[in-house]
Amino acid sequence: MAVIDNKIFSGVWFQLTWFSCVFGRDDWMLLTAVMIAFHYAAVPNLKAEFSRVWPCALIGIFTDLTLSIIGVFDFGDALLPMWMVCLWWVFPAALPRAFGFLSASWWRPIVLGATVPTNYLVGARVGAVDLPYGELTTFLILAPIWMVLLYVMVRVSDARLVPAQ
Repeated sequence: MAVIDNKIFSGVWFQLTWFSCVFGRDDWMLLTAVMIAFHYAAVPNLKAEFSRVWPCALIGIFTDLTLSIIGVFDFGDALLPMWMVCLWWVFPAALPRAFGFLSASWWRPIVLGATVPTNYLVGARVGAVDLPYGELTTFLILAPIWMVLLYVMVRVSDARLVPAQ
């Protein structure tokens, strides 16, 4: 098994990359890029990895871009900053590894999806994003979106997962 496929390693890699994106933003883009490059260099089958990750990344990018356009998020000068785009290439990469337990049942991604908006609240508290509607309203907007989004991403990721050899 490749080190990147280890659940604990993948979880640590995801969390460190998340911190680099959210806390470091543009200032830490080089570190973020190195961490992302490491992941894609370490996967045993790069073509299969991209096949699994890109649909989820595009779904996430489109969703956050739409939420930015309609005013739920305010990233300042950018509709969707590069660090957020990078984050959308990180999350689906960790999905079958660090978050593989979500595939065990249909309800797990729905329940956990309701908690994902707390990540945006953390981002707002550290200055990565402004939430023009306030924390509570933003959370109430994002929770049902993420309940569906995480369920769909888990299913898309699972459908495209190539078994380890």
